[in-house]
Amino acid sequence: MTLTSELVTTPVDAAEVCLGDLSQVDLAGIAAGGLEAMVRRLARMEAMLAAFKLRILAEAERSRAAVASGKANVGQWAAAATHADPAVTSRHARLAVGLEERAATQEALTAGELSVEHAEVIVRATAQLPASATAVQRALVEQTLIVEAGSLSPQLLRRRARRALAAIEPDPAAVDAQENSLVVDEETAAWAKTRLTMHDNDDGTVSGHFTVPTLQGHLLRKVLQTISAPRRGRLGASRAQVGDNVGLRKDWDRARGEAFCELLEKLPVDHLSPKTAATIVVTMTEESLRGSMKVAGLDTGAEISAGEARRLLCNAGVIPAVLGGRSVPLDLGRSSRLFSEAQRVAVGLTYQTCAAEGCDRPLAWAELHHRDPWSVGGETNLEDAVPVCHFHHRRIHDPHYGHEYRPHGVRFYPRP
Repeated sequence: MTLTSELVTTPVDAAEVCLGDLSQVDLAGIAAGGLEAMVRRLARMEAMLAAFKLRILAEAERSRAAVASGKANVGQWAAAATHADPAVTSRHARLAVGLEERAATQEALTAGELSVEHAEVIVRATAQLPASATAVQRALVEQTLIVEAGSLSPQLLRRRARRALAAIEPDPAAVDAQENSLVVDEETAAWAKTRLTMHDNDDGTVSGHFTVPTLQGHLLRKVLQTISAPRRGRLGASRAQVGDNVGLRKDWDRARGEAFCELLEKLPVDHLSPKTAATIVVTMTEESLRGSMKVAGLDTGAEISAGEARRLLCNAGVIPAVLGGRSVPLDLGRSSRLFSEAQRVAVGLTYQTCAAEGCDRPLAWAELHHRDPWSVGGETNLEDAVPVCHFHHRRIHDPHYGHEYRPHGVRFYPRP
């Protein structure tokens, strides 16, 4: 039986009617658990709708719908139909074609088990496998990533996908080399895209736009986060040091702009000075330091190639945390109530943000909390340091809330 266009659009019509009814739903009085359940179900439905839209784009590609309407490609065709950004629709059109060869990913997306962002990561990762990988091996890698997508954000899955070869390659060195190769390709492409444009607005301001590689972008972000942190002082700082508007500032774009101005004013006048304005911790194995091809991690969460890491270690402002080398004692016991700066740097090897579940406030804003309170005999040791932003630090000490330490962060709950 051949489906007509009327039959195909019937489910779309029904969905549109249902979505229209959502505007009449009264959300007042629904408990937090109920709201959370609805958000999850809607996210699942969004994925299902996205999967159907991608099928439409794939069919438009096959039927040459763009040519029939005078458009250069399906991306332009979809952008004109939806008044969307052509760059976004073109990316989705490429994904639609890629999913045609990734049946398991398409099935998971159609079932609402993946987001579009997860699907993009999986399609790209399987396409980057070595040419020698068989169809069976590619399917195994694809299924492994689908499972991991169930518990990882697209960003974390993207990092994990660089090592997707591990599902079919028993040699860790080969997996390291493949991951390093992918990162090198990204770095090379990033340098080719590097730009800085500036325009004098003739009103007392200058506007600009820049594109830089991940490493340099994370360096800048870390400096600005440190300068614009709501609490510039440490625990024990006076109100004059901390300021009166702790935690109240909401215009973070302006805060970063002011921090950028402060950074520019404090740049060293000697342009030959090798010193940098930020300290970056590079985590790498001793073998990588000696020349093996294994990516290194930054304490900001990014990853760089082995060669780029060795280049960085020639400069000031970079601390190498070499795994497998000599250890440095970072446990102070009861000899000090406050955590040291060395401990704060070491915490960055584990955390890039506030440790509270779902909080993305940067580590530069965090205060180090004792997992076991100092007041009841806790020690100032590295394993007891928990970085939390000012808001969640106050919540930890709020008697109206309890908290528990879980593998993915600190979870809070209201006390009865």
